[in-house]
Amino acid sequence: MLINREVSPVLIKASPNSTFDILLQRAQKEGRIGGKHRCGVCGMTHQSEGEALACCAKLRDKQR
Repeated sequence: MLINREVSPVLIKASPNSTFDILLQRAQKEGRIGGKHRCGVCGMTHQSEGEALACCAKLRDKQR
């Protein structure tokens, strides 16, 4: 939504439910942001150690 250009040429977000916000909330809920356990290959964080170990297991196995 664009407000009146005479007042200000600033774009204002019409809805707080943008795709970015939804994906960010989902990633935080799943632990991919702010999780306690980190994948050793890609560095993504997870809620559990098992999820972190399984994250890039296929890549890790190919490197060996």
